[in-house]
Amino acid sequence: MRFNVLKYWIVLAGCLPSFVMAEEPVIAVIVSAQAAYSVPVTVNDLAPIYWRKKLYGNQGRPLHPANLSTEHPLRQRFSQQVLHSSPKAQLGYWNGLYFQGIQPPYTVESQEAMIRYVAYTESAIGYIEACKLDERVRALVWLTANKIQSEPPVLHCDTGN
Repeated sequence: MRFNVLKYWIVLAGCLPSFVMAEEPVIAVIVSAQAAYSVPVTVNDLAPIYWRKKLYGNQGRPLHPANLSTEHPLRQRFSQQVLHSSPKAQLGYWNGLYFQGIQPPYTVESQEAMIRYVAYTESAIGYIEACKLDERVRALVWLTANKIQSEPPVLHCDTGN
């Protein structure tokens, strides 16, 4: 009897998927690398910029924040870490500001679209997976799984495509 129970558990354990916790990607908050201007952004600036409470940079230029689509996992995480709410919970807020003439951040559908928007739009700011950084943009702030920081963390990027 013990042998059958042990055999049953061994077979059952072999059928179960092995769950490996995937490491959360580091999110890089980005601005254009080519721009002659500087968008000085600190950890404390992110929420007011994305809530559209800070509309202009230090040099008087209008800031143009961009979001990924509402369902994108990076948008979900960015919203939770920086804005302390979900994208869906923000809809009422944006509906109220719309009638005051304040538009929500521009929305793009992919990380490549985010890079292009930020690289070629003056005073734009956005976010992507840090491992997707390229010469078109530069990172100002980093979001790891548990904190927001201004110093770049150690990245573990998969370079084999």
